[in-house]
Amino acid sequence: MNPARRRLFWSALVLALGAGLLATFLSSRLAMLAAIESIASDLRIAAFQAPRPQSEDVVVIAIDEATISSFPYRSPIDRGFIADLLDYLDTVGARAIGLDVLFDQPTEPDKDQRLAHRLRGLSTPLIVSYVDTSQIVSGSQLEYLRQFVPAEFRGAANLATDPLDGTVRWIFPGELHADMPKSFARRIAERVGIQTPNVQLPIAWRPRPDPDTLPFAVYPAHLVKELPVEWLRDRVVLVGAVLSMTDRHRTPLAIVDEGSDGMMPGILIQAHALSQLLEGRQAAVAGLSSTLLTTMAAALLGLAIGLVQAGVLVKLAATMIVLAGLWLGAIVGFEFGIPMIPLVAPTLAMLLTVWMVDVLVGRTERLRRKFVQGAFSRYVSPEVVRQLVEDPERLAIASGRQEAAFIFTDVAGFTQLSEQLPSDRLTAILNDYLEGACRIIFAQGGTVDKFIGDAIMVMFNVPLPQADYVERALNCAIELDRFGETFRARQHALGIPFGSTRIGLHCGIATIGNFGSQARVDFTALGDTVNIAARAESVNKYFGTRVCCTSAVVDHCHDHEFLPIGEVVMKGKQVAVRLWTPRAIVQAGDDLADRYRAAYGLLEAGSNQAKEAFRSLARDYPGDPLVRFHHRKLEEGPASVTIVMEDK
Repeated sequence: MNPARRRLFWSALVLALGAGLLATFLSSRLAMLAAIESIASDLRIAAFQAPRPQSEDVVVIAIDEATISSFPYRSPIDRGFIADLLDYLDTVGARAIGLDVLFDQPTEPDKDQRLAHRLRGLSTPLIVSYVDTSQIVSGSQLEYLRQFVPAEFRGAANLATDPLDGTVRWIFPGELHADMPKSFARRIAERVGIQTPNVQLPIAWRPRPDPDTLPFAVYPAHLVKELPVEWLRDRVVLVGAVLSMTDRHRTPLAIVDEGSDGMMPGILIQAHALSQLLEGRQAAVAGLSSTLLTTMAAALLGLAIGLVQAGVLVKLAATMIVLAGLWLGAIVGFEFGIPMIPLVAPTLAMLLTVWMVDVLVGRTERLRRKFVQGAFSRYVSPEVVRQLVEDPERLAIASGRQEAAFIFTDVAGFTQLSEQLPSDRLTAILNDYLEGACRIIFAQGGTVDKFIGDAIMVMFNVPLPQADYVERALNCAIELDRFGETFRARQHALGIPFGSTRIGLHCGIATIGNFGSQARVDFTALGDTVNIAARAESVNKYFGTRVCCTSAVVDHCHDHEFLPIGEVVMKGKQVAVRLWTPRAIVQAGDDLADRYRAAYGLLEAGSNQAKEAFRSLARDYPGDPLVRFHHRKLEEGPASVTIVMEDK
């Protein structure tokens, strides 16, 4: 090796090691990278864990809808029933009882007194849910809870959620302050003689033994006395609500199952946590040492690729093949014992190394122009690409706050569809769908920020300014809806149950910019405006609509008609957002719009005539989703235009 090549090699090696360290740091610090790593981990946990037998230590007594229907009132849960249930479990010889029911207010005095007496008189070890969070219980409720449940029976019922996506990933330890007990799961484990560390442990989710068997035996509470006693004896029995719309929390299993596994009742999450503590199992997680080792190995592979005497396309192809092998092997191999190795940091390290080594050998200018042409040609119209190639300085390096409009789209039921079709057929359909959607987006001047499977995020007024960006965004949403319905009908004719395209639209101030160097930049958009647009898309599922936009959009688009959906308090928000759907995509009808607005006005005013108005509309337009939604709510009981969303 001549001196020049030797210097190049050692310089490239230093760059590779630096890229490995940088990738390790960024993957743990940047929310977007951490979120991708979480998705990769969730996929392995949800779809590729080796089956385990159903737990023999923990059973769940579910207070379900059938149980609730036998009570004189739905909430609070009938305390006479709870007292009788505890008394029965005490007699059958349960190993311990965990009662995940919050006693934060009085009900019927005689039943309250009977239950309070039973709590103190059981011979079986008992732990009862306890919270002192002001968002859940008021001061008076907390005082009642403390009086009703003695300190020795309390277990903190909080769940430890990931701030990035609200997913429950850890066992909440409790003991955050002097008055807080250990967590519900830790307290039960302690009562059966198992000591647990005061740390936030990752949950080792127990997989199903087979598709038809749950990880834990779950028995309806109202049928417990009909069960064989052997099913409960010497088991830790957890009692809690398993209801369709109450106490549901997102788990890593939601990546492949949006049902009861993905959005899991709190009592079942506690069962997973407790089972882990009882069995001494550890969650499969990638620690710092394994992350660093894997990342450095990937950086060295990137170094080898970067030093190969070949064109950029060859290097890129080699890098993608290696990364695809890494991701596929790590995800699929997890079922066969491959550890939970990190994927984002090694991927980033390899990409950084290949790029930096190429820059080192003097091809910065070519990379910059190829980046603009190769990357942006997929996300913006050809005219915008031409302007950016001619004047790359128009791509500002620093981020800034500016007005923009955002569209989020998602295909209903795509997860289920992906499970039904071969991968090559699914890929062809998805590519066809995304290609058609991008043609519409580019025609309206939109920028595709990212694809997330079948979902698309689109920005307007970036990277180049557009005076009519909100109008463009709305027209784009309407055209995407028409395309989505046409595409869906075409697929249905072929026997493929392709779902409707749900679209959310919002505009306002967001932080938008490019981060990186002149050779490589990355568009990002952050802020509440982006979040509201995303949630506007998701609420379509709740109302049955396909396009949902905010008042901020309506105020900019005076040439369009809109129908009000409701005043929606989105998940995690305090202030309601008025949502609308464009008249152009609503069911055709000579007087539907006028009659709907009139009925909605009656509902908004709290008029008793609203129910009859929507009942009449439902007879004439049974297929209209908004009519159907408000009619159903009114038939179920008192309703208003304000809707509080429990889910995102």
